[in-house]
Amino acid sequence: MVEQTTIQPPHRKWRPLGMSFLTHSLLVILFIIFGIFARTPQPETGTLRRAGVVLAVQSETDTTEYLDESDFPEESQTEAQTKQSDPSNLPPPAMAAPPATPDISELAGPPTLPEALIDANDMSEAIQRGSADSHYELSKDDLKLIAADQKLIKSRAPVGDPTTISVFGSGGVSGRSFVFLIDRSFSMGTQGLGVIAAARQELAEAINQLEPYHKFQIVGYHQRTHTMLRRQLLTASETNKAKVPEHIQSMAAFGSTNHENGLFAALAFKPDAIIFMTDGGYPELNSGQLKMIQKLAPPGCEIHCIQFGIGPLQSTKNFMTELAQQNDGSFRYIDVSKWKQEN
Repeated sequence: MVEQTTIQPPHRKWRPLGMSFLTHSLLVILFIIFGIFARTPQPETGTLRRAGVVLAVQSETDTTEYLDESDFPEESQTEAQTKQSDPSNLPPPAMAAPPATPDISELAGPPTLPEALIDANDMSEAIQRGSADSHYELSKDDLKLIAADQKLIKSRAPVGDPTTISVFGSGGVSGRSFVFLIDRSFSMGTQGLGVIAAARQELAEAINQLEPYHKFQIVGYHQRTHTMLRRQLLTASETNKAKVPEHIQSMAAFGSTNHENGLFAALAFKPDAIIFMTDGGYPELNSGQLKMIQKLAPPGCEIHCIQFGIGPLQSTKNFMTELAQQNDGSFRYIDVSKWKQEN
């Protein structure tokens, strides 16, 4: 028996394999397309929203407020035009280029002078002619003011020669004007040292040495000051000289002492010399007061100090010795107990 073998054609064997490959390729392509569409963001339907900047502000109560562009007003077109028209908002103009420097040849040579020049002689003659024609007349009020000023200047000018006098045996005191400053407190009266009574004769003799063109004033002081006749320097006329003893006798000695007020009153007359007479009682002048007196003293004014006491001088340095030294004066101490021995 003969076996029959059936042989199938070769194309039928590869047909199923080709279909399978095609199917798998199609699936791969679809998977890739699906992945692309899944990753690409699709626009939402409806109205599109515009992205912007949001400002988060946190208040004192720990609440947060979000602000966007709508919370800030936009600049109007009118304001923008105003800013553009304002010169202060414009950019600075460009610096102009410096002018070109001229060549040296243009600067060479002397400057050109005008043809017509004025002669200096002609100018001088013109001024003289003009001053001759000018006329200015002072009014009567102007003439009175000028005369008053000349009289005041003349009165302040030194008149006559200076003289030298002595009081209570002091050294020579020179000048044209003198102020006799005497302490009239209780200790200087008859119940104390008795200086005021002795000063009556001493001052009268000293003032009698003055010439009529000399000047003087007598200032008595305790808490307050008192002057002879009026508060100004008096001429050493015979009439004024005769009034000196009576004026000193009228001085009543009482109260406490204020040396500073007395010296200030004497300095106000601006004399050439001050003869300062006191027992140097409390309160004494301190260094600050002495400096002030030296500062207020007029130029050339000398302050001569005479201190009165009982017995020998206790200290060779006190405010009176310093006062005399600082103001070009002299110091003298007088023991009044010797007056009683002599009398």
